[in-house]
Amino acid sequence: MRTPDNLTNTRIFVPAMDCPDEEKEIRAALSRLAAVESLTFHLFSRQVEVRHRGEVEPVLDALRRIGMEGRPLNDALRRAELPSSDKGPRNTFLLSGATLLLGTGSLIFFPGESLAPLLFLASILLGGAPVAMRGVREVRNRSLGMNALMTISIGGATLLGDRAEAAVVVTLFALANTLEARSLDRARRATADLFASSPERAVVRIGGPGGEERIVPADEVRTGDILVVRPGERVPVDALVRQGASDVNESILTGESAPVEKREGEELFAGTVNGQGLLIAEATRPLSDSTYARILLRVEEAQAEKAPVQTFMERFAAAYTPSVLCIAVLVAAVPPLLGWGPALEWAYRALVMLVIACPCAIVLAAPVVTLSALTRATREGILVKGARHLEAMGTIRAVAFDKTGTLTRGRLRVTLVRAAEGWTEEEVLRVAGAVEAASAHPAAVAIRREAMLRGVATAARGTLARTFAPVEGQGVAAEVEGRKIFIGNRRMFETMGLGGDALDRLLGYGGSAAPSIAIVGMRDTLIGAVEMEDELRPEAPEAVRALRDLGVAHIVLLTGDNAMAARKAGTAAGIDIVEHGLLPEDKLARIRDLIASHGSTAMVGDGVNDAPSLALSTVGVAIAAAGSPAAMETADVALMTGDLRRIPSAVVLGRRMVSLVRQNVVASLAIKAVFLAMAVSGYASLWMAVLADMGTTLLVIFNGLRLLRPRKEHPPGI
Repeated sequence: MRTPDNLTNTRIFVPAMDCPDEEKEIRAALSRLAAVESLTFHLFSRQVEVRHRGEVEPVLDALRRIGMEGRPLNDALRRAELPSSDKGPRNTFLLSGATLLLGTGSLIFFPGESLAPLLFLASILLGGAPVAMRGVREVRNRSLGMNALMTISIGGATLLGDRAEAAVVVTLFALANTLEARSLDRARRATADLFASSPERAVVRIGGPGGEERIVPADEVRTGDILVVRPGERVPVDALVRQGASDVNESILTGESAPVEKREGEELFAGTVNGQGLLIAEATRPLSDSTYARILLRVEEAQAEKAPVQTFMERFAAAYTPSVLCIAVLVAAVPPLLGWGPALEWAYRALVMLVIACPCAIVLAAPVVTLSALTRATREGILVKGARHLEAMGTIRAVAFDKTGTLTRGRLRVTLVRAAEGWTEEEVLRVAGAVEAASAHPAAVAIRREAMLRGVATAARGTLARTFAPVEGQGVAAEVEGRKIFIGNRRMFETMGLGGDALDRLLGYGGSAAPSIAIVGMRDTLIGAVEMEDELRPEAPEAVRALRDLGVAHIVLLTGDNAMAARKAGTAAGIDIVEHGLLPEDKLARIRDLIASHGSTAMVGDGVNDAPSLALSTVGVAIAAAGSPAAMETADVALMTGDLRRIPSAVVLGRRMVSLVRQNVVASLAIKAVFLAMAVSGYASLWMAVLADMGTTLLVIFNGLRLLRPRKEHPPGI
C-alpha cells in the first residue's frame, strides 16, 4: 500500500517466525536496511509489516540471507494467511529421538561394541544441525537467542565427552520446540477463527427485479450493487435491506448468539449469516471498508501493540540473557583458578547455566496472555485497540456514563406536542420535522417519525441541507420556508431572550413530567415544544451493580439533558450522582476532576458526541459500535452491541489478564532462579535444565490459553 510520503507498507508472511527469538533476528536484519523506515510485527500470524522506500525485493533478500523465506500478502482478510506450523521441529525430533533410542538400545544390548557413541553423535548432528545454523545466524546478526545458547551447550557437552547426555539434550530441545509450536498454534487458531468468516463470494443482481444474477468475489462488490442473500449464506459486504425479512446471526461481530430480525431499511453487516428468509439488499460499503474489515484491522493492530508489562519483560529478557552468559563464563573460569575443583566440572555447570539462560519462557510470559485476552474480548463483542487499554480497564476506579444512546436506548418517542398561541400541534411537528430532516440525532428521528404518523411530514429540501447547523450544546437551526427555525433546549431560547413566563407556560411545568423536551421557535417567538421519553436499557441496573461489586465505587451520570430526564434515568439505573445540562466542555471538566480525585476513569458514550471526553478519560468506551466507524476510531474500547454488561466483563477480563501475566512472570523467574542455583551448586544436569526450560515455556503458554475458556462463575455478559 503506497502512502503519501512515497513510502510503501508491505505485509510479509514469514513461516519460520515462530517465537520472539525469530522476531528479534528479523528485526536486527531488516533494521540495517536504509530503505526500511519501520517494522510492525504480528508474531502470532507470522507476519511483519514493513514500511519501506522503493521495491520490496531487497527486504525479501535480507530475509533469505538469514534463512527466513518471506512472501508479500495482499489481503489480510484471507483465512489462508494464518497457516499452522511447518513440520520441521517435529521431523527433527523424530529423527533425533529415533537415533537416540537406537544408541540407547545398542548400549544396553551390545555394551562392548562401539556403535552406541556413533549413534549418539548421529543424534546430536541430526537434531543439533538446525539449531547450530540458527545459532550462527543469531551471533552473526548480533541477536543472541536460545539457539546460540543451546549450540554452545550441546557443543560443549559433546567436546567434554558426554555424547549420550548431549543427544538427550538435543532430542528434548527438539521436543520442546515441537510442543511449543503446537501450543502457540492453539492461540493462533483462536485468532484465525475471527478471520475465518471473511466473505468470499457474493451474488449480484444485474438489471433490476428478475435480472441476471452473477457470482463474483466479495471484494469486487461496489457501493450500490444489488445483492441476493439466500438462507444460510454469508452477507458479503455491509448493505441495506431493500426487500424481504429474515433472522441474521451477527455473533461474529457482537458475540450475541441470538439471531437479529432484519427488515426493509435495516442494515446488514459483512460476515454475518442469513437465516431463513431471502434478502435483497443494496451494498453500502465495499468489503475493504466494511464493519467486519475494520474489526479485523483493529484486532491486528491490537495484537501488534504491546502492553506495558510485555515491553518491560522484553527489556528484562534482553538484559537477563547476556547477564547469565557472563555469569556462566565466570563460573567456568573463576572456581578452577581458585582451586575449588576440576575445570571440566565447572565448565559443565556453566553449560547447564547457558541452557537455563534461554529467555523463551520470560519473553512469552505476557504475549500469549494478551493475545488470548484480546481474542476472548473480540469473541464477546468487545473490541479493544490494544492490550494496554484492556490492562487499564482492569484498573478503573470511576466510571462516567453519558445518557442518551448510552444508558438509554437512544430511541426517543414523542409523548406530547405543545403548541404556542397561534400555532397548532400539526404545525409544530411539520416545522420541527423539516428542520430535523438533516439530522441523525435520536430526538430528530422521533420527531420525524411522529410527523409521519400524523401525516404532516414534509420532504427535506436541498436548501435545508445547506442551512442546517448545530448550535453547540443547545440544539440545531435551519431555514424552513424562508424562516430561520431553532430547535433546542431552554438555554438556547433564554439566550435569544425568549425565557420567562411565556416559556414556562408553554412547557407547563405545573404538571409536565416529560424527561426530554425539544423547544421549537424563531428568534422573536415561540412555536411549541415536543415532549419525548427515552427507554432505559434493561441491563443498565445490572451492569451498574456489577461494576460496584467489582469495586468501582464512584459511578456518575453526565448528560446535557434536563434535570428531570437525567434524574429519572439515574434513579432507574441505580446511579446516585447525576449531573445534567452539561456542555461538551463541562463534561471534559468533570472527567478531569474524576481522574484527579479517583485515578483511572472510564467514560462510556456513543463515540461521536462524547469524543472529547472519551479521548481525555483513561479508557474511552463507545457502545453499539457495529456499523459506526466514528465509534471505533474514537474509543479505546468499543462494544459492538448496546449491552452495558460488557463493561464489567471487560473489567474482569483486564484484571484476569494482568493476574495471569504476573503468575507467568513469577513462575518463570522463580523456576529459572532455582535451576541457576542448582546449576552453580552442581545439582542440575543438562537434560534437567532443558526439561525445566521446556516445562516453564509450556506452563506460561497453557496458563495464558486459559483466558480463552469462559468463566462459569459469572452470569452471561459478566
